[in-house]
Amino acid sequence: MGVAGLAWVAVFGVLTLGAFTLSGAAVAGVALATGAAGGAAVVIWAVGQLVNWPPARLALFRDRLLVIQGRHEMRAVWGRMESVTLTEPHSWPNVKVTDRLTIQLKDEPPLSFKPAVFGLEPSACRDLILRLRDDPKLRCRLPEFDSLRDLAISPVVAGGLIEPRL
Repeated sequence: MGVAGLAWVAVFGVLTLGAFTLSGAAVAGVALATGAAGGAAVVIWAVGQLVNWPPARLALFRDRLLVIQGRHEMRAVWGRMESVTLTEPHSWPNVKVTDRLTIQLKDEPPLSFKPAVFGLEPSACRDLILRLRDDPKLRCRLPEFDSLRDLAISPVVAGGLIEPRL
């Protein structure tokens, strides 16, 4: 959409300049300039969409899965996952398959999200998460969780130095 908007601005901009060079075509020039402004609005809208894209993030690390949707962050440690399903929680015996992935965790509330938000097919996402949960060798190929790296680079400081020293 952004590229189409840029092309729209370029074409209507050239036509606007051509109309203003002709005598008596100022009304057409104003109309064409309005078209160019519409194309500029499309470009601004597309840039805004690109800045806010994606609306959610799914990250796979060696020790955990991380889901960020807006300002809400959910974590699931691989070793604490009991089940990964595409069914409604606690729907037994009337099981209903949904497009929402639900991860049941030991002694924690379930983690639930829609894989389609991340551009993933629900069943393929479920299969990937189950494979990563069950295969520690495969998880070793994933990056370490960022907070460990952050702590190694900049250690936590509890307070500053007091001047003069006592």
